[in-house]
Amino acid sequence: MNRNEYLTQIWSPYPAMPDNARAAGRIYQIEREDGGLKLTLHRDSKTHKIQFEKAPPYSEHLMEGDLVAVISAQELILLAPQRQVLPNRSWNKEMTMRWGLYLKALRAFFVDQGFVELKTPSLVVCPGTEPSLDVFSTELKVGSKKQKLFLPTSPELHLKKALALGAEKIFELAPCFRNGEVTERHQPEFLMLEWYRAYANLKLIKEDMISLVQVLAKVLGVSAPTTVRSFTVAELFKIHCGFELKPETSKDELKALAEKCGVDVRSAESIDDYFFLIFMDKIETQLPADELIFVEKYPPYQAALARLTADGWGDRFEAYWKGLELCNAFHELNDPMVQRLRSEEDLEKKVLMGKEAVALDEEFFQCLEAGLPPSGGIALGVERLFMALTDVQNISDLRLFSQQN
Repeated sequence: MNRNEYLTQIWSPYPAMPDNARAAGRIYQIEREDGGLKLTLHRDSKTHKIQFEKAPPYSEHLMEGDLVAVISAQELILLAPQRQVLPNRSWNKEMTMRWGLYLKALRAFFVDQGFVELKTPSLVVCPGTEPSLDVFSTELKVGSKKQKLFLPTSPELHLKKALALGAEKIFELAPCFRNGEVTERHQPEFLMLEWYRAYANLKLIKEDMISLVQVLAKVLGVSAPTTVRSFTVAELFKIHCGFELKPETSKDELKALAEKCGVDVRSAESIDDYFFLIFMDKIETQLPADELIFVEKYPPYQAALARLTADGWGDRFEAYWKGLELCNAFHELNDPMVQRLRSEEDLEKKVLMGKEAVALDEEFFQCLEAGLPPSGGIALGVERLFMALTDVQNISDLRLFSQQN
């Protein structure tokens, strides 16, 4: 009798888990000798060795990968045969438990400070207007009505609506979606932590960020950054490029700087492209990995949803640690006319870049027109910070069902 005959003629297909089983798991290794049987079972991230002095009936048809239950020294039951190999994924219980502890500590940090956790929609009219981002779109059908909707690239617009509606200290751990890139640091679906303080600026947001990293490091039993330092973008251009960056610095001036510094800008078209390529090549790679670095005051064309400072810079910061960009914070723009102008400019850029067109969220602008209080807000990559804290190199290691190249 061969294995197939045993499975089709003798085996009772897919029995329930017996109450009297003393061990169970997936067969990791089989050893047969002198009429006996040794099994190494894998279960719950552990291995168990089982020895039978006399091989149980039909055990000659078992193979590595089968799921079995051991009843006694003479009996075992085949629970499920391995008919094909498992997908190329691995369950890491320790990592998953550590990730859960991390998320619990994240929430506790904000709840303890009086923040309220919100849940914003995962189907939205506007996923965000950032020109460089590719989006996921879908269609809502209700009877004869059809509406194009998107998965959000960020929960930002809805959280700001909440500020206008009266919320003051809010946060969300939100699933976000960005199409077109799967790398060691990017997944199309990821977790974003955003928090906002109404009637505030970036000072408290920065203090939150420093405290959050220190608290999470303690919870996970790892080292916090040795030093915290802040630089303006202009200071970093002066240090690493010998260049006096100003709010009015032109695209041609950045192009000349790139050529002088040996930065490949053949793909560049806009002033944003030149800025980004220079910053990535000559500055971001030079930031000390063991320090928590805040980069502040960006050129006005990089202001995004931030207001401008009195001297013309985008009032925002990004934080870096362990070579990872962790977060992006804004002294939030609340002027509806300026915000609409910037958003429309973003949409024009998306069209020029060949990106999928999106619509503006008119309810968001309604909230701005009704009055959004001066606020500080921040978006933090939850996986990114965990990677920095635990020295995980690939974001895919944090999810059992990550997208694979």
